[in-house]
Amino acid sequence: MSLTVVKAGLQSSIQAAPFRRLRKLAVPSGGAADGLSLALANQLVGRPLDAAAIEIALGPAEFRADRALAVAVTGAPCQVQINGEEAEPHQTLHLEAGDVLAIGRVWAGCRVYLALSAAIEVPEVLGTRSTLIGAGFGGLEGRALADGDVLALGEDGDAVPALVTPPELQPFFGHGFVLRVVAGPESDRLALGMAALARKRWRVSSRSSRMGLKLQGTPLDLNSAAPIRSGAVFPGIIQCPPDGLPYLIGCEGQTTGGYPRVGQVIRADRHLIGQLAPNATMLLVPVQPDQAEQILHEKLKLWAEWLPGLALA
Repeated sequence: MSLTVVKAGLQSSIQAAPFRRLRKLAVPSGGAADGLSLALANQLVGRPLDAAAIEIALGPAEFRADRALAVAVTGAPCQVQINGEEAEPHQTLHLEAGDVLAIGRVWAGCRVYLALSAAIEVPEVLGTRSTLIGAGFGGLEGRALADGDVLALGEDGDAVPALVTPPELQPFFGHGFVLRVVAGPESDRLALGMAALARKRWRVSSRSSRMGLKLQGTPLDLNSAAPIRSGAVFPGIIQCPPDGLPYLIGCEGQTTGGYPRVGQVIRADRHLIGQLAPNATMLLVPVQPDQAEQILHEKLKLWAEWLPGLALA
């Protein structure tokens, strides 16, 4: 029982839960770049919210089923087809043996998630089936998927009912994003404080990946060029290198860094980092730590009924 990768696209990989409590060993968090979209896809096929699925960057990609199974597509908006016929994202889709599912190029956002009702049978490494592409382990042989790969599948569980994500809970992705941020440990290095981040519209450069995103715009002014000791960094940290152009740590980003950490994207918004494609623009809106906690509480409350047990990393 398997799923064949007909066309892998630019970068498709198996992603699931992040690598937890391993940063002290220099293991990045990894996992799905957009954990919310992963959870939404898995919910539609009756799988645990952080079960292994296929993350597809930008598209297009194609997959062929060799058995009947349910699938769901969420994340960045794109065309979805089964054997050339239009299908809808954010709902349970049923494939028969031999059916080909085609994911088109995304219209906005960056990453699409394809969840399956049957488990993708790759080894669990350090507590998850996610792929750390940069480190070369996890998932399928520690790499991105390639044309012709055959993914072994487990048995289906109970029959999967036809579900649709409630329209009001379907995330909207455009070409512009708003990310809320709190001050970082070295935010006092900013000559104009946190307002310096907020006064600019930033553009994602082509030097971007799951590891991190280089931002383009008017360089930030620092009030000190004195070196700092390397310190811990994690997804969502905004570093300011000597050129003044921020670098946003992604889900596979390093665990330590030596540039000033001038801000950090709040936990409630970090899943959006996974939808930032090259040339996307963003506004960074400063908030206070207590506001960040309240925003997270409200966001989890919003999703509690549809996605019970959701955890935003």
